[in-house]
Amino acid sequence: MLSTVPRVRSTLAVVAAVAATTALATGGAVSATTSSAAGCQVDYTIGSQWPGGFGAAVTVTNLGSPVNGWQVGWTFAGDERITQLWNGSVSQSGTRVSVSNASWNGAVGTGATVSFGFNANSGGSPAVPSAFTLNGVVCNGSETTEPPPEDGSLVDNNFSVTREAAYGDNRYTVFRPANPQEVGVSMPVLVFGNGACAHTDNSEVTRALTFIASKGVVVVNTGSANGSPNGVPSGSPIPSLLTDAISWAEREQNRSGAPLSQRLDLTKVAAAGHSCGGIEALIAAQDRRVSAVVSLDSGLFADGSFGYSRAELARLHSPVLFMAGGPSDVAYDNTRANYDLVTVPAVQAMHPQAGHVGFITGSQMTDGMTTVVQFLDMVLNGNQTARSYILDPSGLASKYPWTVSKKNF
Repeated sequence: MLSTVPRVRSTLAVVAAVAATTALATGGAVSATTSSAAGCQVDYTIGSQWPGGFGAAVTVTNLGSPVNGWQVGWTFAGDERITQLWNGSVSQSGTRVSVSNASWNGAVGTGATVSFGFNANSGGSPAVPSAFTLNGVVCNGSETTEPPPEDGSLVDNNFSVTREAAYGDNRYTVFRPANPQEVGVSMPVLVFGNGACAHTDNSEVTRALTFIASKGVVVVNTGSANGSPNGVPSGSPIPSLLTDAISWAEREQNRSGAPLSQRLDLTKVAAAGHSCGGIEALIAAQDRRVSAVVSLDSGLFADGSFGYSRAELARLHSPVLFMAGGPSDVAYDNTRANYDLVTVPAVQAMHPQAGHVGFITGSQMTDGMTTVVQFLDMVLNGNQTARSYILDPSGLASKYPWTVSKKNF
């Protein structure tokens, strides 16, 4: 029989998480509040418990710019499993949870709130999650408070990289730090689609993806490690290759003895791609496991070429970075049109000297991949230095000859 217990409130800071868990263990309801320098606050309340389960209510306050479409994410500390949710839709993979807006409550103005609730199974005492994200941005401060100390920026890392065939699946090549333990923290995952939708040969992107992996990111690329046939045709987008790559990472996370076993942070997954591979990324990013998207010299066509219309852009739920090489880039018009159409937080970064492949193989590769890493660090890790680099006039926008636009941040 469901029992309701008195509500006890506490403010959640990093050091207060233990206190919140203690309060729960004594039988009181727990309410914890987190807020973000990036502009969000989450109130998570466990209000009722019964043998094998509990109920919770979540209220999100938007302290930043208005949003039209939201996704709230967190990671359960134990075996909690959501069985019913109202005022939104839920996706859960292991301990990672993503809740997205319903059709009628996606618009949240500055200072406005949105709420949802759920019931869940639990084999033990449920705990208050230690961190939340809103549209990929970590809620852990407030607009008027000092941001929390950071553990450094991804771009400052320079790990040796191993390039290897994906275990048990020759559709993929993995780029990762050679010694995952040296990284010191669980690593985000980037799934990457190649230009020309090349699904066997990934030699064109090897330098670029090695750069990203050296910063402490695990990259799963759509191509066999030695270019051998893998049964996947090239030339047309296959977005499921990228979502399957996420599933591969989930299996690897739990494979005993694997180099990446328990070394991945599967709450921090991004999809990216170059040219035709960018189309794959924009479609795969509709998967609720994806928290950030990067489109390099790419974009969906007005006439629906390759089988995907621009209406697909309305299904994006996480921040997106569009990069293009200026008017000489064949994807220049698509990039600009796609940026204009998306309703999620978005950045458009143009380098007129890069053309269509400069970010991947040209002299703009370091600049381009640095921008990608900074964007991932901003969205996935909530890094404030990276945020300044991407969004502030004194950051990327101040570097000749870049031009940068942003919206919905």
